[in-house]
Amino acid sequence: HDLDRYIAERDARERGFAALVADAEMRLAFGRRMAERRRANGKTQTQVAALMHTSPAIVSRLESGHDVRVSTLEKYVAALGLRLEIIAVPPKKPTTKASHTRRTKK
Repeated sequence: HDLDRYIAERDARERGFAALVADAEMRLAFGRRMAERRRANGKTQTQVAALMHTSPAIVSRLESGHDVRVSTLEKYVAALGLRLEIIAVPPKKPTTKASHTRRTKK
């Protein structure tokens, strides 16, 4: 895939670029899930913004994957009748051949 190749090449030149792309993809996916949840709740962005005491532009930014404050997320999920839980977990480690090699006895 051309995009994957571009990301890999750019990451080789600029260490950490692939991680930035992955973070952006994660925020975008989260925003889409939140928008789906909002629509399932029968609310518009304007209605949610009013419940949050903010502008519809802020709701749009959240749902389009922009980086937002935790307090904004708390207000957003509260407007949908939910609560926010944040859990810290270790990062996923890529599987390598070395991690699957068997130890030999001496």
